[in-house]
Amino acid sequence: MSTAPQSPRPPAAPPPPRTGSHLLAISLLVLALIIVVSVMTVWIGLRFIARGVRVNVAEAGAGKKEVSIKTPVGSLEVNQDVNESRLGLPIYPGAQRLKDQGSANVNISIGDEQGVRVVAAKFETADSLEKVTDFYKQRLGAEVTKFTEKNHEGHTVFEVKRQGQGKIVALHGAGLMTQIELVRVIHGPGETN
Repeated sequence: MSTAPQSPRPPAAPPPPRTGSHLLAISLLVLALIIVVSVMTVWIGLRFIARGVRVNVAEAGAGKKEVSIKTPVGSLEVNQDVNESRLGLPIYPGAQRLKDQGSANVNISIGDEQGVRVVAAKFETADSLEKVTDFYKQRLGAEVTKFTEKNHEGHTVFEVKRQGQGKIVALHGAGLMTQIELVRVIHGPGETN
């Protein structure tokens, strides 16, 4: 029994490369790397902020508190110490400051950039609106850049704007009383608290 010699078989073709599995592995590795870098960045940022932020709350007497928040990029200071020199506006003689109604001295600064300072207070007097209006007309005089006898809220408003600062006096009748709202806004490296 003899068998006929068989011709040699050609070698089998190699299977086509499986590119899909390599792309999937590379994509997963890149995604994992992005997640690790993101988590590390957030962790380092939170540690930086936690070490750089200082919050201070202090009693300023008479039930008033002062709050200051200092960060590496800026600061915020708030206190209720409002007086005529900080307001830059005259306080009507005999007017009583309304407690816990919008009186504050706020400083905001961002790094070495110019900051913003807002000082605001509310007062009340038994004198008539006309008498209080006359007082502010005399005291502010030519400084007033805009005067509104009665705005949409029924307030008499004096505005003074010049060189990075604005001042507002708003008056309105409240029953038998006259309420006086005084606001000063300073932009730039003005005076500090």
